[in-house]
Amino acid sequence: MSPTGVLFSYAIGLIFAVGGIVFLIGLDDNRFLFGIPYLIIGLVIIGGVAASQRRLKRKAEAQEADDEGTRPPGGGHQSPY
Repeated sequence: MSPTGVLFSYAIGLIFAVGGIVFLIGLDDNRFLFGIPYLIIGLVIIGGVAASQRRLKRKAEAQEADDEGTRPPGGGHQSPY
């Protein structure tokens, strides 16, 4: 994923999460109806982008280890991801 895509994905997740918190604080009647879903969506987006970046880093490290001829500790096989 490009750096711009990562930045925008984090920004969208942050907007949803902050919006959910604002709804939870600001609304009187339907605060849980609107606040909780927006907060969850924001956290899922942020968590997904973070997991994607960790996966990309692990893949690059494994590729680098394969290029050097060594395997990372515990790396019995290469992940399909």
